[in-house]
Amino acid sequence: MPGSDAPDRSRAVGGTRVERIGRVDAALRARLLRIWVDVSNAGGWVGFVPPVGAQDVAPALDGALRRVAAGRDWLVVVRDPAGAGAGTAGDVAGFAFVADNDRLLSGHWRWVLRVQIHPDHQGRQLGLLLLDGIAEMARDEGLEMLHLTVRGGEGLEQFYARAGYREVARIPRAIRVADGDDRDQVVLVHEL
Repeated sequence: MPGSDAPDRSRAVGGTRVERIGRVDAALRARLLRIWVDVSNAGGWVGFVPPVGAQDVAPALDGALRRVAAGRDWLVVVRDPAGAGAGTAGDVAGFAFVADNDRLLSGHWRWVLRVQIHPDHQGRQLGLLLLDGIAEMARDEGLEMLHLTVRGGEGLEQFYARAGYREVARIPRAIRVADGDDRDQVVLVHEL
């Protein structure tokens, strides 16, 4: 698998491919950064409030990639065959991280973080394909559950329900988007 020294852990649906990446080169890092900035500026809830630039997002991306390089977390990408540069970083339409939960008694589940599809590729079910690929990879690893959180008030719970997630907790006003704009943090679980 390009950019990885890990065994092939990929899934293909039609021409779309979901793959776990073990090593990130400069071209892929640049593509991931562009996706994260563009998703944030389009109003996506992936850790930032727009407007943001590459200088704002790069430290978060690099921190996440350090955990991937150390083998603690996974980087999972979805490649769009209709994307520019098929077979290269240019065809990466979106990504997510699957994070170790750092708890000794919770090794049977992981967090899914920063799920995002570039705005140019949205509307074609790539987010659901990415989540389905992650679930299949997690099952293959012997995991029993995946957890994620979303900001309340955006309707994201319905999207994740289509991928098998259900709400298990809601923490009122846990996310402060701006002064006077507090949102619930919603915890969702997918039992594998």
